[in-house]
Amino acid sequence: MSDSAKTPTNPDVSSAEDDCPLSARQQSRNILCFAGFWCLYYLTAPVTYIGVTHANLLKALDNTETVANLPHAVYQWLTALPILVAWFFPQPKMLKPLLVIPLILMASITGVVALSIWLGLSARIVTIVVIAHGAVFGASNGVLLTTLWEVLRRGVSTARRGQVLGLTFGVGPLLACVGSLAQKALFEKSPIDGLSLGIQFPDNYLVLFAAAAPLVLLETLVAASFIVPLPTDEPSNQSRLAEIASGLRQFFTFRPLLIGAVAYFLVSSGGSAILDNVSLHAKDVLGETTASTMGSQNFLRFGFKAVAGVLLGWLLLKTHPKVLLLTTTSILLIGMGWTLNSSGQWYLISFGLLGAGELYGVYFPNYIATSSAKSQVRVNIAYLNLLGSLVGFASVMFGQISDRFDRIASFHAATGVLIVALILIIVALPSRPTPRDGA
Repeated sequence: MSDSAKTPTNPDVSSAEDDCPLSARQQSRNILCFAGFWCLYYLTAPVTYIGVTHANLLKALDNTETVANLPHAVYQWLTALPILVAWFFPQPKMLKPLLVIPLILMASITGVVALSIWLGLSARIVTIVVIAHGAVFGASNGVLLTTLWEVLRRGVSTARRGQVLGLTFGVGPLLACVGSLAQKALFEKSPIDGLSLGIQFPDNYLVLFAAAAPLVLLETLVAASFIVPLPTDEPSNQSRLAEIASGLRQFFTFRPLLIGAVAYFLVSSGGSAILDNVSLHAKDVLGETTASTMGSQNFLRFGFKAVAGVLLGWLLLKTHPKVLLLTTTSILLIGMGWTLNSSGQWYLISFGLLGAGELYGVYFPNYIATSSAKSQVRVNIAYLNLLGSLVGFASVMFGQISDRFDRIASFHAATGVLIVALILIIVALPSRPTPRDGA
């Protein structure tokens, strides 16, 4: 940034502490776009969050619990795809297309699920389509989210990171609560003041997916509105292999990146992969069909997340990135403790606690992004997703533990994984990571 761009008399530019070349006004636009994108994404959370809704739909189609966990599993497996995209399309000028194209694919497969139900296709075909929905979202979301983190790293200064994350993940989950209320009206007998839409299975799932598809497509307009500063030193095609090798060496030899990714894998395994089983277990605890409380589950999940989003954003402004890793992991541990020791309607609080803890999915990538040079953010987040993709095996493992023993055994296994992750974070990660090259 030139000296003139830093002149404090120019109201359109950021302070000298700003590590972003954009003006303060342009950064504010990016913050609003980032928050707006997530608000729309959260509004469709019953469909875009692969797991609970999909598991319950497949269970209602008389599938085993292992099959019911497959959408979440394949979602995780395919989040490794962004590595190839980041390797071969590293240019910042590709950032907007890499936001728009995945969203179009995600909207399309969501519409296909609705269509398969509307046409009355067999349970086997609908099962395959629902699993495919998880696969397309895994591949597309992986590209989308890694790209969003590079846009945030390039388009908003590090000093404003707590502000943007607090706004986005404080307001965004409130929209998820709205989506959850709509799901309650579709699935519960008396969801809102004794009123219900009276839609029966499988038409309730048809309406849910059909309503989500155009909203996902609307996100493309928000994605196209980002302002992305383009550097003059874009990587050349001739040096791609050397740059890939250099990036791999840095990731796997730089402790904040490698240990941070391993801890992310463990937290994802213990805190996210288990959520489907926690939802399926509601039937046993409450003595009613799981589908009848899915809206309540999601409402609490995202209501707690909204409160936590504001508080965690404030906490990041006041402390350092490692505190947020410890906090979110600890919330997940408390959530699993609640799951194991609660009964009756109190059991539903588990979804609130686990939902708040799910913000580890924001603050681990934030830790990795803070540890990365701007040119390496997307590929490093992609490597993070590579380890995260192995969480799909944890989903299958928890399903198999549940089928062979019981769900309580799977809850104990998840709790143990979270304890290991918490110890690793405390012992091995620095509090204030910075890029190795100082960029």
